[in-house]
Amino acid sequence: MIQLKKIAFFTTQYGKSIQKKWKSLLLLFLFPILLLASTLGIVASLFAPSAKAPVTVAFVDEDQTEETNMLLEFMSLSIDKEEGIDIISMSKDAANERIEDNEISAYILFPEGFTKKLYKGKSVSLTIVGNPSKTVDSFIVKELAESMTRYISSAQANILTVYDYVSNTYIPEEDLEKLLFDTFIEFTLYTLGSGQILDEEEVTNITTTSPTNYYVVAGWFSAFTIWLFGSYSLLRKDTHEAMRNRWKLLGVTHWHTTISQIFISLLVGIAFASIAFIPVSKYFAVELFIVDYFRLLLFVLLYGLLLLIGLALIDLWISSKKVVLLLQFFSVVLWIVSSGALIPTIYFPLFLKNALPLFFSFESFQWIVEIVLVGRNYASFTSLGIQTLVCLLLLWISTRWKDRWK
Repeated sequence: MIQLKKIAFFTTQYGKSIQKKWKSLLLLFLFPILLLASTLGIVASLFAPSAKAPVTVAFVDEDQTEETNMLLEFMSLSIDKEEGIDIISMSKDAANERIEDNEISAYILFPEGFTKKLYKGKSVSLTIVGNPSKTVDSFIVKELAESMTRYISSAQANILTVYDYVSNTYIPEEDLEKLLFDTFIEFTLYTLGSGQILDEEEVTNITTTSPTNYYVVAGWFSAFTIWLFGSYSLLRKDTHEAMRNRWKLLGVTHWHTTISQIFISLLVGIAFASIAFIPVSKYFAVELFIVDYFRLLLFVLLYGLLLLIGLALIDLWISSKKVVLLLQFFSVVLWIVSSGALIPTIYFPLFLKNALPLFFSFESFQWIVEIVLVGRNYASFTSLGIQTLVCLLLLWISTRWKDRWK
């Protein structure tokens, strides 16, 4: 009970202290809005996709058989250009030149001897060469290649069934080749007629389908992060070492003051975020219910706690004020970037994407986007909740260490 009274006392004192700095608070509220409005506007113009640019895929046929020519022709006819995919045929050298000139997204290579291996039941493979400058288009090319391999695998299974049947009877070589070719044609026509050459799948990427809404939420999330950092920095300036030594004689520990600072900073950040969310919410077509606001508040609370605990740990572990401020600044920038609020994570390299789930900011922002923009009616707080408990335990241990050795 005494510990709670001490925390409540310092919470009240820090609250009064930050109220006196209303001019700094007003500047803190306006600064992220003005900064992010210009920054995210530039980023959005750079990464917003162009609807007029189709995904151009080249087919390179080194086998040059009637089967591969027919397969490529059927694939070209089965894909509507209005779907954003343009298929062309060319040589390997020309395809490599087009990739260097950034004119095509990728090319798919049919190797020499492809048809013979197909008829004999041997493993066949397709070579895909992508354009490093068009990594986003690789998802569409990947789906196209997988659709082709599924078709080839099914065609080969039908051909081998016929081949196994006729192997027990005497059929001239020419008649056998004609029978296998007719089987290939029949299956191709059946697949083309049933619309199975390409599986159509609608993938909703909120970054590209609703870029304005996405960057509005991203700006609000980034501003909330800056408000937390700014309010914590304002409170940190009010705590001097001489004052801490006097508090120590009265039984006041770093745990009491740190928790009080985190609470007031979180309160200021949530107050600013709530005010800013009122006009922001009017841009969205998704209707938010009370339970959605409750889920959103929980994610904001968990994210704010984790961020402020991270700032407090840096404050406790490092004595130099300049180094502390520098590390806290870079940590905040890292959390904003890793969340995908500044640059959408779809544009990140693969090795960075694999590391993103390690950042609490990434998980928090993804769930906020899902709730606000997608209208998801389910949310999982388990991971962030466990991280918060672990970080609180680490904070308590760090404050005990600080009190014992300083």
